[in-house]
Amino acid sequence: MVNGAPGSAWALIRVVSTDAAEERQVVGTPASDDATSLEPRHVFDLASLTKVFTTVAALRLVEAGVVDLDAPVSDVLTVGEGADAGTITLRHLLTHTAGLPAECGGWRDGLFGDGLRAAALRSGLRAAPGEMHLYSDVGFIAVGELLERASGRALDALVAEAAGALGADDLTWRPDPAFAVATERQPHRGLVRGEVHDELAHALGRPAGHAGLFGTVDDVAAVARMIRDEGEGGRARVLSAESVRLMTTPIARADAGYGQAIGLRVRDAGWMGDVDAVGHTGFTGTCFAVRPPTGGLGVLLTNRVHPSRVDTDLSDVRRTFLAPLGDAAESIS
Repeated sequence: MVNGAPGSAWALIRVVSTDAAEERQVVGTPASDDATSLEPRHVFDLASLTKVFTTVAALRLVEAGVVDLDAPVSDVLTVGEGADAGTITLRHLLTHTAGLPAECGGWRDGLFGDGLRAAALRSGLRAAPGEMHLYSDVGFIAVGELLERASGRALDALVAEAAGALGADDLTWRPDPAFAVATERQPHRGLVRGEVHDELAHALGRPAGHAGLFGTVDDVAAVARMIRDEGEGGRARVLSAESVRLMTTPIARADAGYGQAIGLRVRDAGWMGDVDAVGHTGFTGTCFAVRPPTGGLGVLLTNRVHPSRVDTDLSDVRRTFLAPLGDAAESIS
């Protein structure tokens, strides 16, 4: 454990308010069998934080007029099976309200590559689009495919362009294993290091919208600061202020009680505690949250699934880490 969290590695950036000093910490080792000291340049498997960068790429194409948030995606891409599948929009996909299932288990049956991608896109709907919130990796696989077909460009190129404006210089789909933090030891793959941990993303074999990005704590802080700064990135404007408002204003409610905005969760008490913030988590042990009114933000990256995902809940650690953002808000008010 590192600082009370499971795994071997821990990196954080926290700023409790606009006028507060930045806290930064990088400790541990890249793997339990690698005694190398962790450095800021080490990249973590970001898991579902990939969805946030995919969302940013999608909104950039919306602003450019390449895709429409509310047009049926069936004009470009067939997604889902069911009577109402033709009404799915990009807004549905980005808010997990398309009615698609959480995952596609075809990889367990030996599907991979384009065959697995096709099976995911053919997933039967669990509800009519817009009817309910159901967190869905399949939905974000569809987002990535839609962006590629609509723009004629690869998803990794679209994300790299956004990363350049953000100043997220080490964000990558293909890390150097020597500088990648290890994740799980899996029965069919051995120790996973320098390859995506998510089994579905791994079996797809190329960049997908739901998981697969690797990045440093500074890379994740770059997208958090962009949200705080209403679209202004480290090097250039990334999104309009209106697009950022779409990412921070809930338009659906999950059964767990949190609000769902485009790409981000709002006031998710399960890991944010009482802090009124927006953000996202990743299965491997990553998270970030932003409190725009105060300028507070927190990024916490761990590899909590290393060497096993068993009994590695991080909820208390995350709530404790983010609590000062709420304390700062109370002191300001």
